[in-house]
Amino acid sequence: MIDYIIYTDGGYSTSNNVGSGAYIILKSDGQTLVKQDSFVVRKETSQRVELMAILAAVDALPDRCCARICTDYLAATLSLGKAPRRKNQPDQDLLIRYKQLVRRKKLLIEFKWVRSHIGHGWNELCDSLCTEALALAESN
Repeated sequence: MIDYIIYTDGGYSTSNNVGSGAYIILKSDGQTLVKQDSFVVRKETSQRVELMAILAAVDALPDRCCARICTDYLAATLSLGKAPRRKNQPDQDLLIRYKQLVRRKKLLIEFKWVRSHIGHGWNELCDSLCTEALALAESN
């Protein structure tokens, strides 16, 4: 049984090498907002920012719960459910941190890929949080 539904997204500005990530945590009813947050990082790839958003959301979950992570980053749905296969796998540090966090918090996580920019409310809100964080970072 799912306790929480999470939406994550990442964004990137090539003009100043800044990435942003965001997550939204909902109760299992898919409507009740538990928490939302966004962040900005410099000198990271868009792929890493997507993974960092997932890590931030997982870190915000209470221990011993079950969550479904909905993301438009297809590679995350494929890679986070598996152990790194080779020594120099891209983003291996983040994959390892994810595994350690899930194990330490005793979480059960499933992934669902959602198509981006088709009007899915929570995914669009997550995208907006990323865009706002990038705009704020660029204005500073």
